[in-house]
Amino acid sequence: MVTLVEEPVDVAAVFRGGKLRPTAFLWRGRRYRVRRVLGTYRAMKGRYLELYYSVMSDTPEVYELRFSTDGMRWSLVRVHSEG
Repeated sequence: MVTLVEEPVDVAAVFRGGKLRPTAFLWRGRRYRVRRVLGTYRAMKGRYLELYYSVMSDTPEVYELRFSTDGMRWSLVRVHSEG
């Protein structure tokens, strides 16, 4: 099941090898450590670049994070879960 969230989140990230990589995010008062980045892609929204990350934490869900250069903001876009 895919749940559309579209909520702002606080994200800790690092630059490694010239690339931005999220390491943890805070959503609804809970901290999620990013254990693995499953995939990334980028898209243009008008004149702004958006970077998307599919990540796994300690939970069985897969989270889709977005970094937008429009305001330099992070959002949790979707949560993918079984069932």
